[in-house]
Amino acid sequence: IQGLCVHGRLIKANEFLLCMLEKSMVPETIMWNLIIDGYGRHGDLNNAFSVRDRMSSFGVGPNVYTYNALIFAQVKGGNIVDAYSTIKEMLLNGLSPDMITYNLLIGAAFNMGHIRFAWQLFDEILRWGYEPDIITYTQLIKGFCMRGNIKAAVALLAKVQHSDLPMDHLPFQILIKKYCKMG
Repeated sequence: IQGLCVHGRLIKANEFLLCMLEKSMVPETIMWNLIIDGYGRHGDLNNAFSVRDRMSSFGVGPNVYTYNALIFAQVKGGNIVDAYSTIKEMLLNGLSPDMITYNLLIGAAFNMGHIRFAWQLFDEILRWGYEPDIITYTQLIKGFCMRGNIKAAVALLAKVQHSDLPMDHLPFQILIKKYCKMG
């Protein structure tokens, strides 16, 4: 099933899942998540949610990865409102969003021009007691650059450089590209 999903053969992967179910073999959450994620990555939200619903009907509870796959699919489709609502569903099911959840939403918010919402999400991370990671800060730097606020992006990069977070090349690459575009 994983190999089929990786190669985009989701119908065949789903057929294998259905075959397992017909033989009273109810797979673990990870198997369902592979198919949900596959449908989500290919922009097929209806089937992603359908598999999630079928999963629940067989008594297999979604986990954080399940919800992150659904959120990824929603933000990829440009629907950040529904993606954020999925967090509420997570909470109702006793699961807390993780940094991946928030990084997906922050990146989408900036990409869609919802700067204030991205910062509200960042504040929510801090209220939950999470420590933002380099991906979070990279998204924020990218958001500042997208909106032409280079000074804020540079200041945030300096803050990250003076922290204990492991750095990679992406924040620098984002700033270099912005400076190049500015001439």
